[in-house]
Amino acid sequence: MEETIKLGDLTVKRIGLGTNRISDNDESRTVLKKAVELGVNFIDTAHRYGRSEEIIGQTLAPYPEGVIIATKGGWGEDNSPGTLGANIDQSLRLLNLETIDLWQLHRADPNTPIEETMKFLKTQQDAGKIQHVGLSEVSVEQIEKARSVLPIVSVQNHYNLETRQHDDVLAYCEKEGIAFIPFFPLGHGSLVADSKLNKMADKYDATPTQIGLAWLLKRSPVMLPIPGTLSAEHLASNLAAAEIQLSNEDYQALTEA
Repeated sequence: MEETIKLGDLTVKRIGLGTNRISDNDESRTVLKKAVELGVNFIDTAHRYGRSEEIIGQTLAPYPEGVIIATKGGWGEDNSPGTLGANIDQSLRLLNLETIDLWQLHRADPNTPIEETMKFLKTQQDAGKIQHVGLSEVSVEQIEKARSVLPIVSVQNHYNLETRQHDDVLAYCEKEGIAFIPFFPLGHGSLVADSKLNKMADKYDATPTQIGLAWLLKRSPVMLPIPGTLSAEHLASNLAAAEIQLSNEDYQALTEA
């Protein structure tokens, strides 16, 4: 299994850190620092994540070489240039960045053709504010329309062992070499209680969470899970999932469960 994945011309390790729970406390800052210390080089946040961007900027900037910061902006009800531009400018300021490595459209506005949104984002690229563009919670059709305007290097959709309604999007991303970032990669805690997952965890002397992440990594070479945590211990455990090599038989058993 490859240990890294490409985001355009950027190279990141296969497990990143999601930061939707990050806030202004010592626990959050410790996890951010520990993530970088343990070699995490992809950190995902969003304009809508409360103070997450601000705390990341305060804690990690100036960023160590090779650390990629991804954020999201825009929401379904308003993807106007004014709103997106304001989101991008605020993210740059809070994250203490001159250029955002990966900026992702959080939700496409159903009332605005996605091609029009991409045309504005192209102006932000040309201005040097964002380097690469990604999408979130989109269909194959939306990805193709967006790609008619500018390159798309990542897609972030809801996906995990028990939630696989975006298999078609994952297949498209794999075919086109686009990184697939599954949000809620461990569900909402329900995976931990799954009896078959627990049995498999015992077999590999691992935790159910680690097996859930190992399954995602084996599921596709373009998969880039971003589990979030406020525990340095859980962070280290999540990263250790990259060392678990599920057998084809066990992977299939989990897939068909």
